Amino acid sequence: MTRYKLVFSGDILPGHDPEVVKAQLAAMLKVTPEQTPRLFSGKRVTLRKDLDADKAQAYRRKLSAMGIGIRVEADLPEPVVEPSPDPAPATKSPVAEHPTPPPSSQAPATVLDLVPTNDTPAGDMDCPECGHRQPRRTLCLNCGCDMPRVLAAREHQAHETQAGVSTVQHSSLRVHTGNASLADTEATRLFGTDFGGRIGRRSYLAGSMLLTSLLLWITIIGIRMESLLILGLCAVIAVFFGARLSILRCHDFDWRGWWVLITAIPYVGGLFSLLLMFLPGSKDENNFGARPTPTSWIATIGSMVFVVASFSIAFNFFAKDILDTATRYNNTSSFTGDAATGGMQMAGLRNYDPERDRITMYSLTTCGYCDKKRALFDDLGVRYHEVFIDTDASAQRLMWSKLRASGWRDGGVGTPTLEVNGVMLPNNPSLEQMSEHFYGRRRQAS
Repeated sequence: MTRYKLVFSGDILPGHDPEVVKAQLAAMLKVTPEQTPRLFSGKRVTLRKDLDADKAQAYRRKLSAMGIGIRVEADLPEPVVEPSPDPAPATKSPVAEHPTPPPSSQAPATVLDLVPTNDTPAGDMDCPECGHRQPRRTLCLNCGCDMPRVLAAREHQAHETQAGVSTVQHSSLRVHTGNASLADTEATRLFGTDFGGRIGRRSYLAGSMLLTSLLLWITIIGIRMESLLILGLCAVIAVFFGARLSILRCHDFDWRGWWVLITAIPYVGGLFSLLLMFLPGSKDENNFGARPTPTSWIATIGSMVFVVASFSIAFNFFAKDILDTATRYNNTSSFTGDAATGGMQMAGLRNYDPERDRITMYSLTTCGYCDKKRALFDDLGVRYHEVFIDTDASAQRLMWSKLRASGWRDGGVGTPTLEVNGVMLPNNPSLEQMSEHFYGRRRQAS
């Protein structure tokens, strides 16, 4: 399959002001003033290589509308020129005849020159779409386009562009002299590491929904594994990709990314996020690129269904853990309340005897529930022995051996794990659960 390249030789199409075209091209490509004369020096500059026919013609149409003459040529390997042997000495022919002129080289059919030339035979023409040279006719023999109509439409577009241009347009194209490549004008990705381009309302909504689902599952994994590293990673992902989506959405309004700092202001930030979600952006090309292609409604609705399904699945699977967490929180936090509440908690210790009952607490140095349980025991005067399994390997082995001996087969356990008179109680048991194994309670039961 033939590949094509874009070649620029400083040509400006007729009907365009050269100074305006030079200023537009230099500003659009962000070329320094020192490099501008080199672009228009007449030397061949390859802007892009290895293109298919459709993409090459898309670039050509975009640049020709601005009055820039671009050649679309076949991207063929450079021929290897071998030195020719020395010619034999010429001998004078006994018969003087007119020399036969060498056959004229025919231009390759894959070359499309946008700059009018005078060396084309009067009866031939180049197709403005595919560049195929052929006898003058209406429909192209190669691609079938209506050549006179295409030429007329482009001439009209060129005149309108020249008449309506009053400001310099910016684009995502980049160029360097030599064999540097021209950056593709592709759609901005929802999840990436760059901050260039712009996204529309539906893309912003779909990206926010997908990001919320991702953060939900990372948070659940971090809580289940009790890993601060995973929870910290979740926070970094939330800040980076959340800010990136908001910045790209600000670009759609032709605003700089610094406007996203408004989202950090309480209440005002929430209102600003709603504006980003529902207000339409610039209708035309702005300083951050062309108008983005909107995300399909199917993808947008699918992202919303996905986030609802994620929350539903997470709740069904982890509802018990959430309930246990709430129960543990109530058990540990209610002791800071009034005397009546404290009296209710003390009722769970009515069979506790510090002289007979032995309590061992297996804790982690980084466990918040362990800190609350420790404070609870200290407030109630419960005597206990505490060991930290993350700093004492022997204590960790002892805890697991006792759990297995008691028949624990459910995998991981939550801390603190309590041992009450030889009975292992994992997952931060309540005072009521502990009281069932006090010696006084056993005597009453017997």
